[in-house]
Amino acid sequence: MNKSDELVFLPLGGCGEIGMNMGLYGYKGSWLMVDCGVTFGDDLTPGVDVMVPDPAFIIENIDNLVGLVVTHAHEDHLGGVPYLWRQLNCPVYATPFAAGLLTRKLPETGLASAVPIHEVKPGGNFSVGPFDISLVNLAHSVPETQALAIKTSLGTVLHVTDWKLDSEPLVGPPTDEKALRQIGNDGVLALMCDSTNVFVEGRTGSEGPLRESLIDVVQNCKNRVAIACFASNVARMESAIHVAEATGRRVALVGRSLWRIAEIAKECGYLENCPEFVDARDIGYLPRDEVLMLVTGSQGEARAALARIAADDHPDISLAEGDTVIFSSREIPGNERAIGRLRNQLARLNVEVINERDAFVHVSGHPAREELQQLYDWVKPPVLIPIHGEARHLIEHCKFGRENGIPVTAMAENGEMLRLAPGEPKILAQVQSGRYAVDGRRLVPVEGDVVRARRRMTFSGVAVATVVLDEDGELIKTPQLSAPGIVDGDWRRCRDA
Repeated sequence: MNKSDELVFLPLGGCGEIGMNMGLYGYKGSWLMVDCGVTFGDDLTPGVDVMVPDPAFIIENIDNLVGLVVTHAHEDHLGGVPYLWRQLNCPVYATPFAAGLLTRKLPETGLASAVPIHEVKPGGNFSVGPFDISLVNLAHSVPETQALAIKTSLGTVLHVTDWKLDSEPLVGPPTDEKALRQIGNDGVLALMCDSTNVFVEGRTGSEGPLRESLIDVVQNCKNRVAIACFASNVARMESAIHVAEATGRRVALVGRSLWRIAEIAKECGYLENCPEFVDARDIGYLPRDEVLMLVTGSQGEARAALARIAADDHPDISLAEGDTVIFSSREIPGNERAIGRLRNQLARLNVEVINERDAFVHVSGHPAREELQQLYDWVKPPVLIPIHGEARHLIEHCKFGRENGIPVTAMAENGEMLRLAPGEPKILAQVQSGRYAVDGRRLVPVEGDVVRARRRMTFSGVAVATVVLDEDGELIKTPQLSAPGIVDGDWRRCRDA
């Protein structure tokens, strides 16, 4: 494995799933990590909010890990750094926006000033071990998203993570067609490409027209309006400002992550001439028809602002009949049930809910089929390796690439080491992969005893006997039995059953 004369790709997260991205490139005995993300808990992981990739393989080879490159400031690409860096203990390379977010997250795990973060300007160049890396600007739903042209003596791999084609992204530059064409003209070994929207025909749409549509939608709303979106979507945040100005409202940020992103954006030169945002505690002093709230929780996250508002559990904000919630985001696969519960709670409050099926209120940050075809034409890759998708996305992307003239496609899911050069792609080995749950200050295997026991208790209940003995082993009090999830009321009623 990882012979010095071979270039290999080893995904430990993000291939076979959407989220929790972590990829490794191995060459000349060195390993380069690209992204270190998280995914979030669900009904099958009780008590777990956040999960990270299992880094066992790279920990065993830690002396050969030369660095970690963060492609952009999304949780599924950098959220794992605060939890895993103590084990990785390597330099981190990121653009100013991603570095700003990391710097604010690290103190939460006691790593303030501990991680060597090297800021690289968007579109810049740097070298790490045997890898020469050129960054390429990509349009996405967060500023400063970068493709990586990873150059080795065996050739260049183009790692194009989350991206889209958008001539009017509003915040940040569009995808750099000239740079991508030049990389294609120089020749690449393989294209590693985002597969999220491979089933979507046409193009994903532009932030520019979306802003105008949001103005039209909000103009027809009567009372309070809440726009639910991802906190990192600075373009959507800027659009909310323009929507508020056009409709006679003021923008309030509801959710700590929104305030954090706004602060970072201003530091990096975005959100220029931005008016002062309203604090959640002051919303009640404004007339209801002058309020436009930007809120977190579009994916139904239980602790996010929108879930608390919908449950009438927020200390400062309530929604009532005549108010409107606009879901300016897509449903991430796996979150459908949580989002459905959230919308039902809003319906019980007689709040109007508008999503992307009802009106033009969202555009994706990922490429649809026409955009994928355009990238193929620019880069002309001899080999396509789909990344960032569930198995069905990766399989369809391979098929789509072949239909569009790419000679060779290959697929690697988490834990499969894929040789990229020399020769045609080939799976060389299967290494340990999986997930760790963040449980307080420790990491526990998702398939280990702790989470498995919680899962059993969730579905089967648990019986606990409490027996109090003295030093001679004699009973002091009558034993008590509690059986949550098994019986209702007094257990004694069921003891003969």
